[in-house]
Amino acid sequence: MSYLVVKDERTSEVLPVKVFKNPEAARALLQPARWKILSELALQPSCARELAKKLRLSDQVVGYHIQRLKDAGFIHMIKSVSRRGAVAKYYVAEVSTLAVIPTFKLGESESVSTEFIEKSRRILDPFLSNGRFNASIVVGSPDAHGESKARARDGHQAVDLAMFLGSLLPITRTMVVKLDTELKENELAWNLIAVGGPRANTLSFRVNEKLPIAFQLSVPSAIISKISGKMYNEDDQGLVEIVENPFNPKARLLILAGNTSIGTRAAIIGFIKYTEKVASGNTYNSELVARVVSGIDLDSDGFVDDVEFLE
Repeated sequence: MSYLVVKDERTSEVLPVKVFKNPEAARALLQPARWKILSELALQPSCARELAKKLRLSDQVVGYHIQRLKDAGFIHMIKSVSRRGAVAKYYVAEVSTLAVIPTFKLGESESVSTEFIEKSRRILDPFLSNGRFNASIVVGSPDAHGESKARARDGHQAVDLAMFLGSLLPITRTMVVKLDTELKENELAWNLIAVGGPRANTLSFRVNEKLPIAFQLSVPSAIISKISGKMYNEDDQGLVEIVENPFNPKARLLILAGNTSIGTRAAIIGFIKYTEKVASGNTYNSELVARVVSGIDLDSDGFVDDVEFLE
């Protein structure tokens, strides 16, 4: 997905945009009827019958243009409703803005490929939507807190995570990081990203029992996979998993945590460097986005800078 940032002296707005380098391809989608349908679906979901009536076109013409817009990735179906023996399919616009740009040489900075976006949407979509960050990153408090009276030592790891997620967005001005001790009960229903294990992060502690890969809370800590039945108890081992938020099934919860702060670093590196691999699901059950990683010090400088996947 690409985004267009529209700014003036007072405001800025982020719009999802379809970018064309071939003007002929854009021309095919800029037919008046097709553009009117797309504009209507950008305002609210509608079915072909409703659009035909509003735009004073035949059902067949609207149906044809809807199919073309759908094939081009401009719209998608969000629901179907049975009415008097027929099924009405409701569509909504995926993008509402078009841009035609000439071919040019990009800078030396790393670009995000279309393949990356498509493979990673399974895990990124809940947290990045409509060009905005749609979650809170929750880190453990550095003060003694929780049942373990622990002091979190991995909160700084969230900086790399926020930089990565921010690189996939056009602009972010909101404050997205919270201490676990600052998180209010009503905020538990949001999309959440927990950084750190259950001893250092009270959010991780509260959801731990519900995770397919969870932490054994004894000392020393260990990661227990309910999927494979395996135990992982090394300091540099961590987990990356996305589940339904136990406080709100419509929201998502991403856990990036390790047996120690080193394992948490490994989990974040795994999520950032191998997002597509994380999205492919667990080795033993690909339906579950739940991976275990082990940190690797590739350049022998004493710091974890890569990972291998254990499941």
